[in-house]
Amino acid sequence: MPHLAEHVKDNRYTLMSVDMIQSVNSTNKEFSKNMRKSYQLFRSSSIASESFAKESLKDVFTKLDNLLMGSSKDGYNLPAPEHFVVTYAKNWIKKLFLEVDKLGLLWVNPHIATNADGEVVFEWWYGTRKLTIYIEDECAEYIQVWGNDMNSAISDGDANTSMICRSLWIWLLS
Repeated sequence: MPHLAEHVKDNRYTLMSVDMIQSVNSTNKEFSKNMRKSYQLFRSSSIASESFAKESLKDVFTKLDNLLMGSSKDGYNLPAPEHFVVTYAKNWIKKLFLEVDKLGLLWVNPHIATNADGEVVFEWWYGTRKLTIYIEDECAEYIQVWGNDMNSAISDGDANTSMICRSLWIWLLS
């Protein structure tokens, strides 16, 4: 029978899970003890990252919660987004924040609004670049705009993966 680790991709979480499964069946007490320590460290670092993100994004989360109450200060009386849209927006922005932190790049809180379709809208401006993210249901889409005039270049697409989010942030700050 082939070894379990041969069937998994190079993913640290998957490989750690394989090691933990193997440690359960191991007769080597030292190995099992080390795996328990590794898991505890991994778990505490994961929890620490979540806490760090929540604390750093406290103002962003408050603004998102305020959208639920329909507290639009722009005078347009736009509809409040659905609760699940705001929940998805919180999770999305938290993941983006953690990706930016991993890259060691500058984080800038977004401008937060809602639109006539009940979407949550995040916007960032940096120099002549603008990045807008629209959150609807459980989907995130982006629009990139760059240039100094009305003939500016525009690009758009899906913003649901970490890889795309990282590349959007790097583009924004470059």
